[in-house]
Amino acid sequence: MARLVLQALGVSNYGLYNVVGGIVALLNVVNTAMVTTTYRYIAFELGKGEKGNTNKVFNSSLAIHVMFGLFILLVGLPIGEWYVSSFLNVAIESIGDAHFVLRISILTTMVSTILVPYQGLLVAFEKFYVSAVIDIITQCLKLVAVFALLYIVGNKIRIYSVIMFGYIFVSSIMFLIYSYRNHYSTCKLNFNKDWKLYREMFSFSGWILFGAISSVGKTQGGAMIINYFFGTLVNAAFAVANQMENFILMFSRMLSQAAVPQITKSFSSGNESRSVKLASYISKYTYILMLFVAFPIIMEMDFILGIWLKNVPDGTTEFCQLMILGGLLGCMGEGIPALTQASGKIKYFQLILCTISLLGLPISFVFYEVGTVPTYTILIVYCVVSLLSAAIRLVLLKQILNIDIKYFITTSYLRMLLISIPLVISYIFFDSTTYSICQHVIALVCLELFLFVDILFLGLDNSEWKMISHFFKKHIINKIN
Repeated sequence: MARLVLQALGVSNYGLYNVVGGIVALLNVVNTAMVTTTYRYIAFELGKGEKGNTNKVFNSSLAIHVMFGLFILLVGLPIGEWYVSSFLNVAIESIGDAHFVLRISILTTMVSTILVPYQGLLVAFEKFYVSAVIDIITQCLKLVAVFALLYIVGNKIRIYSVIMFGYIFVSSIMFLIYSYRNHYSTCKLNFNKDWKLYREMFSFSGWILFGAISSVGKTQGGAMIINYFFGTLVNAAFAVANQMENFILMFSRMLSQAAVPQITKSFSSGNESRSVKLASYISKYTYILMLFVAFPIIMEMDFILGIWLKNVPDGTTEFCQLMILGGLLGCMGEGIPALTQASGKIKYFQLILCTISLLGLPISFVFYEVGTVPTYTILIVYCVVSLLSAAIRLVLLKQILNIDIKYFITTSYLRMLLISIPLVISYIFFDSTTYSICQHVIALVCLELFLFVDILFLGLDNSEWKMISHFFKKHIINKIN
């Protein structure tokens, strides 16, 4: 889809949309984080059994998200208008388009934020197949609209921003309709007067929102810094890298999202050891699942970009490789946030990690300001910060929940390191610059096979080997006999 959008808008307008309307492209990051408030508290109530009150929790969450949506409109719009008028590095004739895209983007964000609790409701009840169906339908509608954009005459960047609004709006309404038809007892509207619950959820939501804003701020702030020093053409390469990273993260984080309700329910029922075990294994499996997509793409980036995009912006290869590497480092310890959220003790966890994450922005700005450095320097800084955050997550886990991190290190982090060493060595010696198309395809297959063997022998522990052996005997050998 990125190829169609790039072709329809052109490199400069694509870069402009990434800077001004990038909040919509990154809205999935915010929504995924904000969904956490709803599904954490509903899953916690479900873990209590008959004592839980999911309707009260849902209505409290909805009221809080309405306030957040209005806050985005009242604060985000004037700040955005000021930035576009004062600092945006764009041609004079495109200023009007930038203001239009900003206003539509703010409206899109507000509507989506208000309706987030209905998506969280489905996560709490583990209706992941419904979320998948809704996502497939809306993505297909979006693809049709973007394809039509190629043949529409008019201001295409404005039309594309309206398409993005329609995509988010239709998706949110579908979640709402399904929730009312299948979980009416939970989502029926009732005014909740339990102010203690409001304060607790508002505090939790505030820290979750802080994490979401820092994530969006990291990417959107990076786009602004690149725009300030290099303009919209380099922004286009940054935007393509973001698209590729989001595509890969979509596969890996589906697994972690599926495990979060189980972690929360186990914690609320008093089974903390199971929550810790789930979190450690989910961290490793998320990294492995992301590797299956990321590793061959990193190795054959030039070949894949050449097929994916008709016109590849300069520097896109380096941007994409570093963006994916940063995503891999960022998903280390993926199960730890779910564990801290289940406990409810997220204040210092969010404050420390999000502050560290945002440090990449001023550090990158200084590098660009002081000397001549590559355009992708900001992503090198992000990778270093992600690696630092992975280590600090473990320290915070020990301090906040008093959990033995040795188990987490040996089960998760150590296995990730063992898997990664052969991959780094292969990257150093791999060279496919002279390959034909057929050789590139064969190389992709061989890389996946190499990764599979690497994970099989270096990524699995004895208990996992026993599970595989049991499964093989039960479902393969017994059937043959």
